[in-house]
Amino acid sequence: MIDDKLLKTLADIGFMASGTGLPKHAFGIFNGIEAARPDSPLSTIGFALEFMNRKRHQEAIDLLHKEGLVKHPDDATIKAFLGLALMFEGRNKESEDYLKPLLSSKELEPAEMARELLANIHGQ
Repeated sequence: MIDDKLLKTLADIGFMASGTGLPKHAFGIFNGIEAARPDSPLSTIGFALEFMNRKRHQEAIDLLHKEGLVKHPDDATIKAFLGLALMFEGRNKESEDYLKPLLSSKELEPAEMARELLANIHGQ
């Protein structure tokens, strides 16, 4: 079984592959994460990010709603990425509804992501 530290490292590599135009590699990494750790939300987040990088924001929203939140209803990172996808889709009010509660999250990365996205939405 993959431990949490290795899982995070693999996800980070997948995110970098997605962000640098290597979708085949990104999908391969996220498929591997999904197979090795089906309990982790990182594969769903990775697939959604790849959709966002391809400007397919509605598909990312659908994936995060139908898979991410169904399997992990309290996951702050999924909610942060859902807020991002909604913002990209121009649905700022819905985005804010997901992001504002994250500002008080004990999870630092989603809270920081929410702060930055809300600042972007409000033009600050």
